[in-house]
Amino acid sequence: MTLYQLKIFEAVARHLNITQAALELHASQPAVSQQFKLLEENYGTHFLARHSHGVRLTVKGSEFLEAIKPVLAKLEDIDRKFKQKQNAKTFQCLAVGGSHNVSVRVFPRLLRTFRESHPALKFMLASNESAVIEKQLLNAELEIAIISNPSHMNEFVYEPYDQMEVVAFCLPTNPIAGKTLSLKELTGYPLVARSGGRIEKVLASQGQDMSITVRCEMSEAVKAAVRMGMGIGILYKSAIARPLANGNLKIVHVPELKALGIKSYIAYDQRRPLSPIAEKFLELLRQTKQSGYKNNGQGIGAPAARAHKIRKPQVVAAKSSRKYPSPHHPSVA
Repeated sequence: MTLYQLKIFEAVARHLNITQAALELHASQPAVSQQFKLLEENYGTHFLARHSHGVRLTVKGSEFLEAIKPVLAKLEDIDRKFKQKQNAKTFQCLAVGGSHNVSVRVFPRLLRTFRESHPALKFMLASNESAVIEKQLLNAELEIAIISNPSHMNEFVYEPYDQMEVVAFCLPTNPIAGKTLSLKELTGYPLVARSGGRIEKVLASQGQDMSITVRCEMSEAVKAAVRMGMGIGILYKSAIARPLANGNLKIVHVPELKALGIKSYIAYDQRRPLSPIAEKFLELLRQTKQSGYKNNGQGIGAPAARAHKIRKPQVVAAKSSRKYPSPHHPSVA
């Protein structure tokens, strides 16, 4: 047994989560798991027991925690008395998660904003499918998440957050830039989209014959292909906000695409209280939700209402004059 193992045990017992304990101790998760296992082996017992919603202390674990509290308290007194850097910052940890699109488009801006008022904060950001993120919330591996496909579990509170709008776009020099087309008319043009993305799947399920000439792995590649004059792009509007604002790309208005938008939700487990830092982050999410936030990042609106349950090719210049004849409406092109 070492003092470090006792610190690890106390952190794991307090969080009931090895990931969050590792973040607090500035250690890797495997290292914390290994030290915890060695401590159990040293005493020939199990301190944690798994159940349907995560882990809990065993009877021996609770007894061991009570036994080491005086030791840890004495160690803290020694640290306060003899540490040279009395003014060292105390770091806090916040574990959050999101669906793939949210993690890329929403969380970086949010975490940067939150870090400005909490400079000593460390983040753990998980990115995965909504179902996986919800499982991590259940297991207390995350405190708060923003997901786009909620399963409406009774254990969670879901708060509406935002809606990601699907748009078609092209070069400003394209004759259909700014025009309004039906979805059927749009499918007559060469299209550029993400491969295997939700947009293509939904359109295919609706029986739309998509003429996708270029499939890209990433949104940035879709934008690059459109700039090269390879077709009309289809992405979430947030992914092209900057080139739209700069006038480098233009929207092609397709009313039916609005139905393909994704709603996102703030999710957290109502059975356990949020940590103080997670409560503050939740307030930021409520302030920045769609009803009170300008997506251009210029400012944060008034707090929203309280929660309620709801279940490398070379890129050619943007001045390309390439045209896209439509087999459906030749007069448009």
